[in-house]
Amino acid sequence: MGQLETMLGNELPDVIKKAREIYEQGRKPQVVRVRRSFVRLEKFGGTVEDERKPLPRSERPLSAQMITPKGLALKLYLLMLFAAQCEAPVGKEWPRPYPIEPDARTTDSWEGLVATVANYAGPGVQASSVRTNKLRQITQAMKTLEEMGLVKSATGVKGQVRRGVLLLCENGKSKDTGAASIPYAVPADDESFLEIPIGFFTNGWIHALTNSEIAALLMWFDIMKFDATHVTPEGGAPITVGYVLSNVRHGFYGLGRDTYETHKPLEAFQLLDVHRPSKRYDSGKWKDFKEDSSNLVCHRVVLRDGAFDKQVGPVVLDVLKRRDATNEWRRSIGGFQQPRRW
Repeated sequence: MGQLETMLGNELPDVIKKAREIYEQGRKPQVVRVRRSFVRLEKFGGTVEDERKPLPRSERPLSAQMITPKGLALKLYLLMLFAAQCEAPVGKEWPRPYPIEPDARTTDSWEGLVATVANYAGPGVQASSVRTNKLRQITQAMKTLEEMGLVKSATGVKGQVRRGVLLLCENGKSKDTGAASIPYAVPADDESFLEIPIGFFTNGWIHALTNSEIAALLMWFDIMKFDATHVTPEGGAPITVGYVLSNVRHGFYGLGRDTYETHKPLEAFQLLDVHRPSKRYDSGKWKDFKEDSSNLVCHRVVLRDGAFDKQVGPVVLDVLKRRDATNEWRRSIGGFQQPRRW
């Protein structure tokens, strides 16, 4: 919570303001389209027998490869897609991505759109300013994206990302095409893409959530669009529900158990509702489990309408304070969160 409080007191208001400015002055997309291949493998990657031994990192989808404790690559690339779709129409390329730092030609930059916790190291020969540390983090993320075939140096010389980059297609296939890289274009209507609500960017959620939480959200966005079912609970209104089996989670999305368990904070932040199976104990064990009923073991997930319409700071800080006090994930409204049974 300390890092988020630091971010809230320093950079977060400014980067949210900049994102809203880019949105308002641009094409005002209601969602950001992300090609499905960024999140989900086109072919099943293989069955994982042990949760402790997931797919090798290099064999996972690109979004799952970016799950690291502190790396900026995933957040930076999604911000690039947001900025591109604010400026470029559907099916078109974005010819002039922002520089890392603002310059005389443009005040828009990745430095202005990314929030980091880059603390001042103190006086000394090797000490760096907060800004220098932030630029170093962004540059390193750019180099990671370059290695993954998601951007390339505008100069054409590998590693010169500080001089500007060109955005490449999020399927990552440019890594295999050598000099003939595939430029990024906003996904066309007839392509397979998932949709991220615009408030994820303009209300700062992208900065406050962890990489694991973001990767899990991308999976849920994909499932809810392509594999969800529509049900009408007794006495209730119709809802769209999704679930994921462990072999699908590993074999297609490359996500392990730890990332899947982020449904707890995501539910506490009121981004989704989780319905627990009626025969599943809170410990995770299953009553009278049978292999042919494995789909019934899964939690059912519902994405909440308008979940990202609130600014991230007050919601997340309140939940984290409750978590620190009780060691449990609870929503900020309504007291203790009782498990929902399916």
